[in-house]
Amino acid sequence: MMRKLPLVFVTWLICLFLAALSSPTWSQRPGRLHYSTLFNPKTVTTVSGEVLRVFYAPSGSGADLCVQTLLKTPQGNITAVLAPKNYMEDKGLSIAPKDRVTVSGSMITIMNKPHILVTEITGDRTMKLREPSGRPAWAEGDDWHVH
Repeated sequence: MMRKLPLVFVTWLICLFLAALSSPTWSQRPGRLHYSTLFNPKTVTTVSGEVLRVFYAPSGSGADLCVQTLLKTPQGNITAVLAPKNYMEDKGLSIAPKDRVTVSGSMITIMNKPHILVTEITGDRTMKLREPSGRPAWAEGDDWHVH
């Protein structure tokens, strides 16, 4: 006669499995979605506007925060996805509310809201953030774009 596993043991196994799935090493595994996977050279455009807000979102690697801005443009508010916070700090690029900027990049939609994956930003100076293909300036190696 087969002995049934105690409910406590089964519950413990389920909790262990869920903990493993939520660990940082699991979430940083290869194949994680990066904004760069959404880049489309056919939708590249240029918009100008005023920075309403600067905020940070988890980056594709999970190792840093991605700097984003909400721009007030003649076309409406658009979120500009710039670069990892550490990359911008290392390059001496800062952005703040009320700055006037022009950004070029791939216009995309995320959660029904317009976003632009910025290839170049011009304010008090010009900085190239991505190549025309969408490859980020901070990318290392060949695995910058999830296939």
